[in-house]
Amino acid sequence: MRPWSRKLYRALLKPPPRLLFREAQLREARARLVDGESFLIRGPPGVGKTTLARLSSRAARSRVVYVSGFRCRTYSCIRAAVRRDALNIIDDYGMVLRDSNVVELIRLLPFKVVVVHTGLYSKELEGLGEIAMPPYTEEEILSILEERVARLSLPVDEGTLRLCAREAAVYSGNIRIALMMLADHLAEQLAGSLL
Repeated sequence: MRPWSRKLYRALLKPPPRLLFREAQLREARARLVDGESFLIRGPPGVGKTTLARLSSRAARSRVVYVSGFRCRTYSCIRAAVRRDALNIIDDYGMVLRDSNVVELIRLLPFKVVVVHTGLYSKELEGLGEIAMPPYTEEEILSILEERVARLSLPVDEGTLRLCAREAAVYSGNIRIALMMLADHLAEQLAGSLL
């Protein structure tokens, strides 16, 4: 992959400054955090769960600790990262190796937001309120792509955006798929113009 291509992918996949079509979930998450309430964010991949957790965490009246379950999967890693006096965002909790020590640690954290994929059940998460993140619709994906393209001043035609939105809607409304398809298209277009 060429350096400009990596920059393009990073720019397109960078978390957005605002969360489109998730305003109600963002209000709910902020209200829960202001009240000092822990909760789950649940939904399929690519629907804004992590972005919701990060954006809503600004409403917390405490320090925020972000723990990626993808990178930090063991008890010792999680224990070293979390803080009892902070809001702990545990992302991709389904990736964590949930032995009895991890289960107890997560259960006892006083202030947490746990991000999980649809279908994950964990006894230690029982009793937590839940914010559901539904798949994006094709129209929502198209609007998000249009916003991203305009913000980044990218040369993309409407037909390409519609194709990316349609394909991503088929794959459970995953915006990351649409953004990666768009990045692939732009990389091919740029590579062709360099030849």
